[in-house]
Amino acid sequence: RQWMNQLRFLVGHYDSPIASLNSDPRVVVQGAFTGGGAQADFRKTEYHFDGTDFLTCARGKHELSFGIDVPDISRRGFDDFTLRAGSYTFGSLHDYAANLASTLVVQQGQGHVVFLEKVLSGFIEDNIRLKPNFSLYLGIRYYWQNYFHDDPNNIAPRFGFAYAPSKDRETVVRGGAGVFYDRSGPSPIADLLHFNGINLLRFIVENPAYPPPTSLLGVPTSVVVLDPHARIPYTVQYSIGIERQVTAKSTFSATYIGSRGIDLFRSIDANAPRPPEYLARPKPNLGQEREIESEGYQKGTALELTFRGKLSKFFSGQVQYTLSKTYNNTGGITYFPANSYDPNSDWARSDNDRAHKFDLLGSAQPTRFFTFGAALSLYSGKPVNVTTGTDSNDDGVINDRPAGVQRNLLHGPGFINLDLKVGHDFTLSKARKEARTLTVSLNSFNVLNHRNDVTYVGVITSPFFGQAVQAQPPRRMQLEIQFKF
Repeated sequence: RQWMNQLRFLVGHYDSPIASLNSDPRVVVQGAFTGGGAQADFRKTEYHFDGTDFLTCARGKHELSFGIDVPDISRRGFDDFTLRAGSYTFGSLHDYAANLASTLVVQQGQGHVVFLEKVLSGFIEDNIRLKPNFSLYLGIRYYWQNYFHDDPNNIAPRFGFAYAPSKDRETVVRGGAGVFYDRSGPSPIADLLHFNGINLLRFIVENPAYPPPTSLLGVPTSVVVLDPHARIPYTVQYSIGIERQVTAKSTFSATYIGSRGIDLFRSIDANAPRPPEYLARPKPNLGQEREIESEGYQKGTALELTFRGKLSKFFSGQVQYTLSKTYNNTGGITYFPANSYDPNSDWARSDNDRAHKFDLLGSAQPTRFFTFGAALSLYSGKPVNVTTGTDSNDDGVINDRPAGVQRNLLHGPGFINLDLKVGHDFTLSKARKEARTLTVSLNSFNVLNHRNDVTYVGVITSPFFGQAVQAQPPRRMQLEIQFKF
């Protein structure tokens, strides 16, 4: 019997202030530009602890591990002074020229909150070698996070296996499944404490006067609340695959991977004007009632084909092709559906869905003087969402789509990137036990200088519709020197 204990912990302090260069109101013209002041004054402070402590016992066919995992215990401070002069949104360039603003969002009041965020988990797992050609993994974890109704039912079982059916053991079948819980992060907790109708007051004005100032007299404040039935989201992941040894130092594998995201976070306006007229909010003394709920769903499948190994004494690497698709009806905890009364109608390709991905990672040492490395990525495009640029349903969220148009309808262009590296090791001592090495390398990123656009104008009324407004960095060169001793 062998026992081993591992303890790891981290204690840290972070201070992240953001200050705007001027205090002018922000101006957003949908599908065109953003101007004015940033209105982004914000400060986050954090005293942070995380750590793990687990014990492993190996006896016979079993390797048993159990312990605790503390991903986060933090005292966090949020000072929110954003949008004090407000942010005006215009539906089009024509509306901007005519001073016809669609919405104004402005915040007033106490922007300072302090809270303690706690995320804890415990686990027990057993790796069992039942036979020389068959091993089994069984485990269970428990997750807990405060502020989300302290739900005690976050139990996450998981299992896996590996089986070599042939005597030569050159073929291995692997599979497994498990439940994995998510975390909310600190920002939604701060929103719940900030926008409670008392501390930080958020006003959303429809069709405000422009240029400023705009009167807030009689405008009800907006709040953030938590759905009483909300719980921590979780994902069920499962996979099955086969790996075959091709040569003495290389393998080929094919793996099917599936995932189901359940009870995913999203936000709805529980006080949105009712369709089809959208005339008034059900609670006239309240503005937007952002309700954080866990009703989202995600479904993903993928097939991975991977070749890895050493083709010769000079070259080794990995080549992988992935065919996949991912659909969901939420983009995260701050995501609002186009229609808060029918959020499931946003079911479509996820924002990061890529049908095809090809990756090549390789290194070569044709001579003893130089080492070469390469990384090639070829991806198909992400989806692009089409919107009207206006707030037709007066819910304060400008994400409305044209009638009959589903979310993420268009298909963006692909991604092409090649990185190269060449280096040389200078040995500064002959003794192996006290080896000192100076490594000089030249790294080049996006060698082809290919333009990889990442953000596109999806406002259908914009003259820039379909055009890119943001791209990945161009070609870059980096000289790197490392001293190892």
